[in-house]
Amino acid sequence: MERNRGKRHVIGLTGSMGAGKSAAAKILAGYIPVLDLDAVNAGLLEAGGEGSRLLGTYAWVPFRENGAVDRSEMAARMFADPVKRKQAEEILHPLLWKAMEDWIQDKPVCAVEVPLLFETGSADRFDSIWCVTCRESTAINRLIRWRGFTEAGARERLQYQFPAEKKARASDVVLHNDGTLDALREQIEVALHQEGIYECVIH
Repeated sequence: MERNRGKRHVIGLTGSMGAGKSAAAKILAGYIPVLDLDAVNAGLLEAGGEGSRLLGTYAWVPFRENGAVDRSEMAARMFADPVKRKQAEEILHPLLWKAMEDWIQDKPVCAVEVPLLFETGSADRFDSIWCVTCRESTAINRLIRWRGFTEAGARERLQYQFPAEKKARASDVVLHNDGTLDALREQIEVALHQEGIYECVIH
């Protein structure tokens, strides 16, 4: 798989729901710039956002009174209907990739948090892929505790994504996140050293 951008190095940070991508991203942001594509997506779906405007062509897309897309309800409808999911992705994905490309232009080293990196077939957009993983039981407990899922709902969402083992095998760096944040930080620092970017000046 060819992912060489020359002197620029862009890390794709991914992993299954509940694995701890956001925790890893916060730690990594202490060393290099990190872009959260979920946050970019949320901005696109705000009132007046380009995503909201374009999605308004579909009657099934739910909107709040203030003109923003109801993201949780839209996600539920997309999850239940592959046609709706495809329609939304055809609008949102090009906007997300454009925002990412604009953001990385002036950054010699950076990372982008991409929840569905493998599912969207976007591995070739990155120079290296870092996957955050954990035991399924850990992920389910986190989704129940922090995201309000039922156990059945958490298992259903995880089944929709690529298996964690498959993501790990296809990644350049695997971060195991069943332990403490300090343990996760140690793995990130080791990975930064291995990729030769630990000493980068960031901010």
